[in-house]
Amino acid sequence: MRGKVGPATMREVAERAGVALTTVSRAFSNPDKLSPDTLRRIADASAELQYTVNLSARSLRKRSSGMLLVLLPDIGNPFFSLVLKGIEEGAREGGRVLLIGDTGSDATLADAYAGQLDAGTVDGMILIDGRVPFPHGSPARARLMRAPVVALSEHVDDPSIPFVGIDNRAAGRDVAHLLADLGHRRLGHIAGPAANGLTTLREQGFAEGARERGCDLLGTATGDWSIGSGQAAAADILSWPHRPTAIFAANDEMAIGAVHALAAAGVSVPGELSVVGFDDIDFAAVGSPALTTIRQPRFAMGRAAVEAVTARIEGRTTAEPARILPFERVMRASTGPLGSGQTAAGRG
Repeated sequence: MRGKVGPATMREVAERAGVALTTVSRAFSNPDKLSPDTLRRIADASAELQYTVNLSARSLRKRSSGMLLVLLPDIGNPFFSLVLKGIEEGAREGGRVLLIGDTGSDATLADAYAGQLDAGTVDGMILIDGRVPFPHGSPARARLMRAPVVALSEHVDDPSIPFVGIDNRAAGRDVAHLLADLGHRRLGHIAGPAANGLTTLREQGFAEGARERGCDLLGTATGDWSIGSGQAAAADILSWPHRPTAIFAANDEMAIGAVHALAAAGVSVPGELSVVGFDDIDFAAVGSPALTTIRQPRFAMGRAAVEAVTARIEGRTTAEPARILPFERVMRASTGPLGSGQTAAGRG
């Protein structure tokens, strides 16, 4: 913790990073003279102290730092592993290194990291948490909108920021069609957090697909993307007056939690209730039963995001405003036709 009030100084950044004051100065004026490890330490210290340099000084040097900032909400989430591998490979091939900001969905921390783009410590930024740093209408937000920024996986609330990812609404619709093709007509949904854009798109698509195929969406239980929340949501669904014969969970972790809760309640999957997840994380293939899911091309998404942010760094105005990659159904053992263990009338 800083012991004084007021803006952080370059000397404080140097002390926090464990480098000389002249090294910090060089990081902002001639970053190509420093090692990637030193640049990372200075960038981390600057983010922690919310230190930024004067933009007029930045404009004088017109040099590349050779670094990209990646902001994500939870580096421990298995969804991000292949995404980050794709980003790293794309950055490395372009001669760049990464600064990864694990924000924990903390807006203040995200703003501090994003300040490194404002300061010139990094050349561009990839957002993977659906939130644009800095308040609407603030000078920092206005500058950010002119900077090389790309949204990955989740759309953000500013159309000037290019998007890379899949069509989540179409994917949700595809899940409903899949279950209808298996004979299911009574469906349930486990959604992600209410304020999340991915939650909304997947839920909307699933509801649309259900209507298109004449299925009844009996209700929605809400989770927070975690296995535990999927368990709680499945327990809630089992208490409904009329039980669905199939459940779509908006990510694999909640689907895995649901399968565990159903097994603990003595409900056969897929004999009595089919379950579909979303993302195709590594754990989806090794459960019992293995999970039917929607596969996102996570590695390709990461590489595509680097290509998009590089285009903006290089001033290529013809860069695509959105790059939509294909998703894929992955059929495994957690889904099956409406069978002998399921009744058309349901419970209640």
